[in-house]
Parts: sequence; C-alpha cells; structure tokens
Amino acid sequence: MALSSTAARWEGAIFTVLCAALVWAPLPFASARPWATALLFLPLAAAAGAWLALAAAGKAALPVRVWRRSALPLLLLTAVCGWVFAQTLPLPRPLLAWLSPEAARWHLVDPAPLSLDVAATRLYLLRALSCLAAFFLVVATVRGEGRARVLLGLVVASGLFQAVYGTTMVLSGLEWGFFVEKYVGRGSATGTFVNPNHLAGYLVLALAAGTGLLVAELGGPTAATWRQRLANLVRLALSAKTLLRGSLALMVIALVLSRSRMGNLAFFAALGTAAAAALVARRRFSPRLVLLVASILVVDLWIVGEWFGFDRVVERLRQTQPAAEARLAVSSETTRILRDFALTGAGGGAFAAVFPRYQGADLAEHFDHAHNDYLEFAVDLGLPATLALGGVGLLALRRAWLLLGADHSRFQRGVGFALVMAFTWAALHSAVDFNLQIPANAVTFAALLGLAFADLLPRERSGGRMLAKSQS
Repeated sequence: MALSSTAARWEGAIFTVLCAALVWAPLPFASARPWATALLFLPLAAAAGAWLALAAAGKAALPVRVWRRSALPLLLLTAVCGWVFAQTLPLPRPLLAWLSPEAARWHLVDPAPLSLDVAATRLYLLRALSCLAAFFLVVATVRGEGRARVLLGLVVASGLFQAVYGTTMVLSGLEWGFFVEKYVGRGSATGTFVNPNHLAGYLVLALAAGTGLLVAELGGPTAATWRQRLANLVRLALSAKTLLRGSLALMVIALVLSRSRMGNLAFFAALGTAAAAALVARRRFSPRLVLLVASILVVDLWIVGEWFGFDRVVERLRQTQPAAEARLAVSSETTRILRDFALTGAGGGAFAAVFPRYQGADLAEHFDHAHNDYLEFAVDLGLPATLALGGVGLLALRRAWLLLGADHSRFQRGVGFALVMAFTWAALHSAVDFNLQIPANAVTFAALLGLAFADLLPRERSGGRMLAKSQS
C-alpha cells in the first residue's frame, strides 16, 4: 500500500518518536523507577495509538507479507499483556480458588485478584505494554533498509554514550549515575544504570546492533592492484565503518569495566554463535567475516581489554563458587514459589512481595528479583504466558536464520547477525540475572526483535510480487 504524502509524514513522525524513546530509555536509571517507566510508556503508547488511528482512517497498513509473518508474535505479546491486566481484576472467591488456590489463601477479601501485589502488577503492565508498543512500531514503521539502519545506528550511538560516560566515571573517580552520586556499583562502569550487570546487558545489545551493521558492509569487489588497495584503505580510514569499529572498541572497554562476568561471557559467546550461524546459513566460508570476528576477539579482548582490567573479570570468574552465589540460592528458593503459582503466576512484578514468605534463613538480604529471568517470568506470569514469550523469541530466531541466508541483501544478513547475537545474549544472561526485568533493556530487545519481522527490502523492490512472495 502506497502512503499519501501526509500519511508518510505522520508515519515518519511516529518513527521519530520511537527512536527518541529508545534513546531516552536507558538514561533515567534504565527507566526502572516508576516515574521513569511512565515517561517511557507515554510516548510509545501515543505513537502506537497514532499509527492505529492512521490505519483506522485507511491511511496506513502493514504490507501483506509483513502482516503474515508478524501476526503470531504480535498476538502472543498482546495476549501476555492482556493476561497481566487480567491479573489485576478482582475475581469472586470461588473463581479465584479454582484458578489459583494459593492466591485465594493469601487474600483475605472477596472479591480478590490473582496478583498478590496489584500496584506492582499495574506498573509491570506499563512495562509490558511499552515492549509491545516498541515491537509493533518497528514492525509497522520500518519500511526499507534506511529506517532499519537509523534504528540500529541509534542503538549503537546510545550504547556508545553509555560506554563513554560509564568509563569516564570509573577512570575519573567521580562515580555519578543519572544526576546523583552512585550508591552501588562503585568501581565498576554503570553509565546511567544502577546495576553494572544491566549496563553490560545493554552494551551487548548495542554491540550486536553495531556488529550487524559491520557485517552488512562485508563483501564487494576485491582490489586487483596495489593502487586500488591503497585507495580502498584511504576510503576505509575516512569512512563511517572505521568510526563504527572504534565505537565497538569503546563499548567493549566499558563492558570490561562493568566487571560483569556473564555480561562479558555472553557477549563473546553471542559473537561466536552468530558467526557460526552465518557461516552455516550461507553454506560458504567468508574470510572477511572470520577476520571481523577475530579482530573483535583479539583487538578488543586481548589488547584493549587487558589495558582496562579484563584480568579482573577473569579473576572473578575463577573465584566464582556456585555454592556461595546468593543469586543461585535465590533461584533455588524461587522454584518453591513456582510450584504454588505455576499456572496463573503470582502477578507481574509481585516477586518482591512474595519471595520473603519462601526465603530461607540463610538468605538475610532483601531480594527484589529472582536473578533468573526464566524463573521470574514463570513466577510472575505463570508457565503458559512465559512459554508465549519464549515463542516470540523463537519465531524471531527463525526469521533471523532466514535473514542470515538471504542471497540478495547483505543488509538483511547483517540484521540477522545482530538478531542472533541479541537472542544468544538474552538466552545466556537471563539464566543468572534479570536484564529483561529492566525496562531499557527489555524495550531495546523488543525493538531489535521487531526488526526480524519488519520490511527490510529496499523501497524500489518492496513491491515486487515474486520477491515479496519469497520473503513472506
């Protein structure tokens, strides 16, 4: 469907609001404070509402092929948001007891909701809707390679800012976060985040976006003479590619300075996994891809990383004793909650209110999160809703695999590379931390997953019937 000039301008404005929200998300304590969550939700909800209004007026629509591949993940995400809302509704005690006997035992009033902390669940709903809106807006407004590049570039730029700011705070000793002096994570890079592990997670997402853009530039004709090679080197030194490569190095420095064990491990595991997937999907060996990955491993890890204390990260890994890790003990106790709330969940965001009743005497601290995204989603939402979220991730991974094997578009292969990296990071880091409970990381991750289903074909080719059919 061709957009009118007015509708196109509106859609461009909607895309701009989406980009601004993604850049804003990590700034105010990663949007993890209630007021910051609301400030993140409002522009995303307004932008999504504006696009739906255009669609209702017949001035905007998803291309058929985009709708076919995005309908199921959108339905799953909408269903999860609907379920979180349902957890806040008061239910008659007989119905509550049938759905969740344990919740009925906790509540003393009739009617009562499934959630054991309704205020926390309502805030959780804002975060869930923000992720849904970001995912939907990417699918709806990214039309062609240009906007996808802008989106990935802004994620890289935001990650670069966090890296430079976090590194400066550590090396200067100022130790400030978002306009306040840091009260946790001193000595580690946190940027405007509170927890260094969550900065590490955000940096890996930005590194995935940047590496995907670099992969999209691989290829092209090989220089035949020394003059051509020299000219290519000069162009490379002055190109945006060199600036991007330097930005990745700076983000790796900040990743090392975060001292996050799993953040660093997950990054290099994600990079290696994406590279292996790209080689298998293309069914051919790519020396340039191998050289790019090797340069990141060698230059960023062994050279730059050594200057900025990568050995301290390695030492933390060596000293890790699973039996002494409080987060592992929390995860173990969390499984007891899951047995009582496996079907319906205890309520989105209700973990902090529920965990003290199950907390063992050997855990004296207060824990707001399970330090395991898989378990926390299951406890908060129940297993069916958690499986629905997993289904969205797997559908995006399947699309990423198809993009990696695209013969006609290096850019699509770059996006596929970025998506595999982001998915692998989430799969690994979520086992020991709660990055996806942090709005900035969750919304950025949702936006990147949205690229898997967006229209990445060049504008001049997006209307081709045979090509569209092959991409559906």
